[in-house]
Amino acid sequence: MFNTGDRVVHPQHGVGEVVNLEEREFGSGVTRRYYEVSIPSAGCTLWAPCDPPSFGLRKLAGREEIDECRVVLASRPSSLMEDARARQSNLVERLRHGTIRVQCEIVRDLYAYGEHKSLYGTIAGFYRVTKDVLCEEWAAVEGVTLQEAAQEIASLLEKSRSIVNKSRA
Repeated sequence: MFNTGDRVVHPQHGVGEVVNLEEREFGSGVTRRYYEVSIPSAGCTLWAPCDPPSFGLRKLAGREEIDECRVVLASRPSSLMEDARARQSNLVERLRHGTIRVQCEIVRDLYAYGEHKSLYGTIAGFYRVTKDVLCEEWAAVEGVTLQEAAQEIASLLEKSRSIVNKSRA
């Protein structure tokens, strides 16, 4: 699915580059083929299995996907499950198998959720990491700074908030 030199995104670690494909054994005693992914922003190397599922590893989005994300981030948020464990499990599963669009939906929905229920603990950390990875990918695709990407995303999320506030009035 990926080749050496491909730019990829991991939903919890950020934007990286496939630097190697290698047979490795990690703990289980079973040798498998892995992608070695360098993630400079996290200062780490990630090993993701080549055979599906690759735990959320996906190609870097294109500009047309970022245009679609602008619409998603500024749109009406969806409601999240009330049960904390079910909500967390659902969000993690969606992110693991999702696209940048799904990542935007999650950020938008958690942003709105935080308006009426405070985000704390695990869900706050999940929101922060998901949004940070989105900002990093956005900046890489658009060729802007991380700060510029974060500002545009924040502006779009505010548009989403205004939709909700207007419907309540």
